[in-house]
Amino acid sequence: MKYHVSISKREIITAVILIIGLLLLIKGTHSNYQMNHALRLDNLDEHELKNGTYVTGDIDAYIGQIMYGSGKFSGVSQSLTASGKTYNFYTIPVGQKSYICIMAYSKSLLDQLEAFENGYGKNVYFEGIIVEPPTELNHAWYTHVEGFDTGTLIDSFVIKEVNFNRNKDLIYCSIILLAIAALLFFSSGGIKNFIMEETDNTRTVYNNYAKVYNKDHELQAEKMQLETLERRLKSAKRNAILCLALFFIGIYIVYSAYLLESKLFGILLMLISVRGIWIYFINSSNTLAKSLVKRFTSESLSIQIEEHKNNIKRLEDNYEI
Repeated sequence: MKYHVSISKREIITAVILIIGLLLLIKGTHSNYQMNHALRLDNLDEHELKNGTYVTGDIDAYIGQIMYGSGKFSGVSQSLTASGKTYNFYTIPVGQKSYICIMAYSKSLLDQLEAFENGYGKNVYFEGIIVEPPTELNHAWYTHVEGFDTGTLIDSFVIKEVNFNRNKDLIYCSIILLAIAALLFFSSGGIKNFIMEETDNTRTVYNNYAKVYNKDHELQAEKMQLETLERRLKSAKRNAILCLALFFIGIYIVYSAYLLESKLFGILLMLISVRGIWIYFINSSNTLAKSLVKRFTSESLSIQIEEHKNNIKRLEDNYEI
């Protein structure tokens, strides 16, 4: 026995999309688990700090100083631009008489913090992740903060603002990629299309029938073509059923996703799904579909199947005669 593997560019693309989707799903699931077990700001102790740990809680105060000249109170010790975002460093109280820097970048959070009066205000909800300082902290700034003990500052870690909804969107994106991979997989014929094809020692068995058109084998050729067309129509039907499910997944993602990028992915999934459903519909034996096909002078799988069935019946009748 011999075995042959037939892998096209389509299968390679499917495998790449599948791997990326699985990696995103693993990352998103892991992040979502950590997010659900996030530490609380109000009882955060230094020994609990660990790189990559999520933190959540309310901010009601931060330290600061009166700016020389303007007389305005400011709690920004330094700023950092990284990955296209500008982070402002605020120092907030945590745990038992300790302080830690947070890196805030979103406009909503910055506006709420700046609305504090002399560093005190209403509770502002904060989500972040503990990381090592991406730059050296500005220790000189703290020397101008009245009554602040620099020994209470935790300088081995900072808390960078993150949006927990992004982790959920990672899961949404992974679902989209896995769905697209499944769509490509089943639309190309499933596992039989590229997994090892069994052969004997002398002759390779191919999935696709060769077109045989001659007088002696005309009937056989018609039956082969009919079988091929029916197989394609069944494949389109399976694809349409899958697309219908993906369409509703796309609706759910558009409705549930927080980020615009994820909503766009959901819309893209819906459009791809509509295309798969339309392909089956226009090739089906539906009366409206046949009418549309005939009106635009093109052929569908159902029309071709009907023609081959008529040809087979005609040839069989001739042979009986």
